Amino acid sequence: MALKFIRQFRQHHPEARFLLSITTTTALEIAKKQASDWLEPVANPVDFFLITNSIIRKFQPSALIMVEGDVWIQRLLRCKKLAIPIAIITTRLSPRSEMRFRKFRWIIAPLLNAIDLIGVPTLKDQKRWISLGVDPSHLKITGNIKFDQEVVRSANPPVNASEIFSSLGWQADDPVLFAGSTYDLGEEEVLVTAWIKLRQRFPNLRFIIAPRHAERRQEVASLFEKYGINVSLRSRPIANVAEAFILDTTGELSSWYCLATIVFIGKSLGMGSARGGQNPVEPLALGRPVLVGPFMGNFEPMISELLAAEGVLEVKNAEEIVAATERLLLHSEVALKLVENGNNALKIHQGATERTCFLIEVACNLVLKTVVPRSQGNS
Repeated sequence: MALKFIRQFRQHHPEARFLLSITTTTALEIAKKQASDWLEPVANPVDFFLITNSIIRKFQPSALIMVEGDVWIQRLLRCKKLAIPIAIITTRLSPRSEMRFRKFRWIIAPLLNAIDLIGVPTLKDQKRWISLGVDPSHLKITGNIKFDQEVVRSANPPVNASEIFSSLGWQADDPVLFAGSTYDLGEEEVLVTAWIKLRQRFPNLRFIIAPRHAERRQEVASLFEKYGINVSLRSRPIANVAEAFILDTTGELSSWYCLATIVFIGKSLGMGSARGGQNPVEPLALGRPVLVGPFMGNFEPMISELLAAEGVLEVKNAEEIVAATERLLLHSEVALKLVENGNNALKIHQGATERTCFLIEVACNLVLKTVVPRSQGNS
């Protein structure tokens, strides 16, 4: 989401430079691939006042932009003292955080009101923040950058996809069940057993699984071996024909969604740590019907809106995964309608990235610059 915002912002301000601090190793690896002379990804430093003061003194930032729920108190206080603009974009307030904030409202409200701009996805979110004591003038409804489909639709399949399929012994028109961003071995075993059942009726149904953390590749591969299934890994040369494929690289998920027939969203079945869900918008925007488990709480209220609009299908176990997949494979019109409904429900978030860029410009007192060819002059 941060990278999406940064790229859009630089279309208006090509002189802008970003220091992007990141809290997870997977995200840091993705961001490092985008590093340039204007984008410096770093592991998120400890938010201790001596470290924070040193960083701010060294880099002298023009603004502090936090993402979703990442409120770093020492950074916030130091930037406020130095009159550096502060913003949170696409703010996320989970039910758990909301309960804590209400309990300590007398402490939390003054901190939140020190933030110049809080971009919230919807009117409902705005009302929740106001009820916590946040000044309405600091709150702006932007939509959710994460669900802004205008950027996602530009994804393309991997350039060597046909070569990979051929090496695996797959045909280009074989249907593909794709499990994206899975999180727990229990969840993955449910998906594997469902796929095995489905192959009795659809022998050419291929299975691609993308674990949320690539370092779990061997654990996932061992699961397939347990069932006697040949599997190949994206990170290794394809030596033999395989029945399943593990996408154990970072930064390629959107490209591989382009090859899916049906997508299951990981971290949503509630097995072990598989709770909270992952982003369903990318496959929907790319025209793929989506299955989700019942534990998608990290994407409320959006996931409830998608379910109400019949834009995704909820499945609770292997039997329901089998039934839903069979229905979508046998009835293409049902799959198309599911995608259409989902994209219609998400229209509220289209343009969220651009709206956020404009509000950051206002907060930082910048003049919007239109990028035009040199021959046409500057404006």
